[in-house]
Amino acid sequence: MIKNFFHEKISLFLSLLILVNYLFLSLNFPTIFIKINFIFFLLTILLFYFYNLFENVYLKIFFLFLFIISLGTPIFEWDPRSIWLFHAKRIFYDGSIYSVADNYADFSHNEYPNLVPAFSASLALLVGYWNEVLPKLSFLFMYLPPLILVYVLLKKEIYIIFLSIVFFIIGKFLFNGWADGLVAVYFSISALLMYLLFVNDEEEKNLLYYFLAFCFFTTLTLIKNEGIALLSILFIVTLIIKILKGKLKKNLNKFIYLLFSFIPIILWKYFCYSNGIENDYINSDFLNNLLPRINDFENIKLIAYFLFLNEKFLISLIFILVVFWLKKNLDLLLYISAINFFYILIISLIFLSTPVDFYYQLDSAAARIIKSISFCLAFFALYNLNKKKI
Repeated sequence: MIKNFFHEKISLFLSLLILVNYLFLSLNFPTIFIKINFIFFLLTILLFYFYNLFENVYLKIFFLFLFIISLGTPIFEWDPRSIWLFHAKRIFYDGSIYSVADNYADFSHNEYPNLVPAFSASLALLVGYWNEVLPKLSFLFMYLPPLILVYVLLKKEIYIIFLSIVFFIIGKFLFNGWADGLVAVYFSISALLMYLLFVNDEEEKNLLYYFLAFCFFTTLTLIKNEGIALLSILFIVTLIIKILKGKLKKNLNKFIYLLFSFIPIILWKYFCYSNGIENDYINSDFLNNLLPRINDFENIKLIAYFLFLNEKFLISLIFILVVFWLKKNLDLLLYISAINFFYILIISLIFLSTPVDFYYQLDSAAARIIKSISFCLAFFALYNLNKKKI
């Protein structure tokens, strides 16, 4: 590992700049501050590239390759056009993340967190005009903080395998304007940080990792609604493990400090609630939709079919089972199993309570949602296969 924590600092600074951009738009700062913040973000990327040109060269080539693909890829799918970049376009023209208060075009899920659209809008503000390609680059930029950090959490010789897993599981979601890949990556790295800081806390960690955890946790909740559930699961599972191990008081102050990462999303949800912007899935009809479906075993089988008969999930599952059979790391296996079990339970309940056609919802969303679980399994298998101390 580089002695001066260079990669950790770059990752932290990039994460902070993404969150500061959101803060500036939340507080209606003048455009010049938003542009300067984004310029700092781009300069930090250049620093990462040229400070030590041949350090972490795999990621530099990988990112450049995706950058070119993203520039040459049009936006034609529903979610990128009608949700994420539509929100970004509104922020660009209105100069505020609060423009959704009028609940215009409610088909675009106005209650969704706005971190990624805010970052896309800021890139367009820096360029000076809106088009259908450039703002999409912001999605790719947001992958950099976790990908840079992983370089110091895995041994160098298997980092290229990690990037291969990213490309295999996340795939076109790295550059097509969907947010599901971001959720998958931030969830997995957040899960590892939680594990290192509070579950496997045999050695004292540098404070940088607590700051990184705070930024990653906050970002996870502000990408999509799923991030709120995923971070909640991480805290609950970790708390249960600490209680069972009799280590509840160890680092409890830092554990409580990281709970403040929920504050930005709580404020956003309060804003939506106070303006009558409802969640399409968690609403007054939740139980009315859920109860008739949950008693039908055919619905459970259908969920299992769409979620688990996915080639990337099955390969990741086999990979992690083989690695844990070889390494016998029971603590880590139980931790990963618990967080993924609870997430599967939650998304199953969400599917069963969907207000739209049950089969259509599974067909359109299951393959995207399972990416978070597939990537988590593959990533932790790789980490356990050749892990290193930080």
